[in-house]
Amino acid sequence: MAVPVQTWGSMGSLVAEQREFGEQTADYLEANEVHDLFGHLLRQVVVNQPPADKLIKFLQDQLRSKPPLAVCVLGPPGISRVKYCAQIAAEYKVQHIHVGKLLATLARSKKEIKEAMDNGSLVDDAVVIEAVSSEMHKYAKTGWVLDGFPRTKVQAKAICTRETGFAVDKVLLLHTGEDAIRANFMAKIAAAGYSTADREDLINSRLQQYQRHVISIAELFKNVIRQIEVNAGEEGFDGIMSVIKGNLHVRPYANVPLRSNRICLVGACSSGRTTAAKSVAKQYGLVHVDVATLLRKHQQAKGQQLETVPPEWVSDEELCSIVGHRLGDVDCMRKGWVLDGFPKTTAQGEFLRQSHLWPTRMVHLQISLDTALARSADRQVDPLTGAAYYKPPANAAILARLVTADYDVPDKVKERFKQHLDTIDHVMRTFPVVSSTVPAEEGALEIANMVFEKIDEPLPTEMAQSSEQE
Repeated sequence: MAVPVQTWGSMGSLVAEQREFGEQTADYLEANEVHDLFGHLLRQVVVNQPPADKLIKFLQDQLRSKPPLAVCVLGPPGISRVKYCAQIAAEYKVQHIHVGKLLATLARSKKEIKEAMDNGSLVDDAVVIEAVSSEMHKYAKTGWVLDGFPRTKVQAKAICTRETGFAVDKVLLLHTGEDAIRANFMAKIAAAGYSTADREDLINSRLQQYQRHVISIAELFKNVIRQIEVNAGEEGFDGIMSVIKGNLHVRPYANVPLRSNRICLVGACSSGRTTAAKSVAKQYGLVHVDVATLLRKHQQAKGQQLETVPPEWVSDEELCSIVGHRLGDVDCMRKGWVLDGFPKTTAQGEFLRQSHLWPTRMVHLQISLDTALARSADRQVDPLTGAAYYKPPANAAILARLVTADYDVPDKVKERFKQHLDTIDHVMRTFPVVSSTVPAEEGALEIANMVFEKIDEPLPTEMAQSSEQE
């Protein structure tokens, strides 16, 4: 059910010329990322607090210089963290601050540090913080990648203070299965010339320390941390580096700070939209905002009976309220988001525009009706969780309760497909500069790669900023 498009603020009482000026101003501010630019400048002023008589020059210097990259990379022993950090440092021309080497240097002159490292214990927090802070300040203007820091919650809090300039922009957590972590660490010990049998206690101690501390660190950085699965057998070094670079999200061609990705994926039923959204979230470290899941949580919170109702059958007013509330959460604001299945109508698109939630990219996954019918015929839904399955699940209990949803029968699929065709052109015209279409008749991997290309391809306004820098 569509609702009338509302005008924002007090614009409803203005004459046509005033309303048009307001809309053009909003378009300009969003298209040129002015809100993000001023947010960046305000952050620098708060952190650095320049004297009043030097404030203008400080702001001018900030605009002339490229924002330095400041990233922490965490991960368990043996996950090849050093190799990835070295590559980040080389590609982005920043300093690689290898905390292990810093401590090894200090251990040559300080017996207590050497003993702690030899025993597999953690070096005193104060010692580590002092050594790392010195390096951070030294390379503050050119940028750095912190390799293996913070390792405790105390260390994590230390880089969130004004004394360090609230330094960290990104926190990457490299992760893999526990068996792989242990095997990699044992291989590292063996490569160093030690017997893994003799060092079994050390291995267990280091892994237990890591697991104990990483939980509290991840909780502290929960709104900015991005977890990256490192499965070398599947993706290899180049594939994992591609994901890391997507998560870092650095503008390569201008000094203007880059806003967080805000991706809208739209498409007809069975277009592969949710699968693609999960791939986008992983590739760029974004929050996956699944509208169907939000609806179910909304029903649960209100104590309503859970119903498998597709979002296109819910009123614009209700959907906009639910989606707007989620996009206002801190994790979405800090990490960015990929919005799965929204907007579906002109009113929903206008809601994003008037709420200053403009997407940086809107990608339409285009399929034929025949493809939608074929894919829907293969899909079954778990009525308990709302999860959709295109292949029989291994869990026998789940398999036994799977059903074909009412909205997946052919007549309903045709009805939903027609709804999509009737509105998609109007939706795409709401954000014409950032909108594009990809054919979604292929497999999930091919679709995801085409979406990545649309996200990574610079917009004309972004390239214009590059020309101005030159």
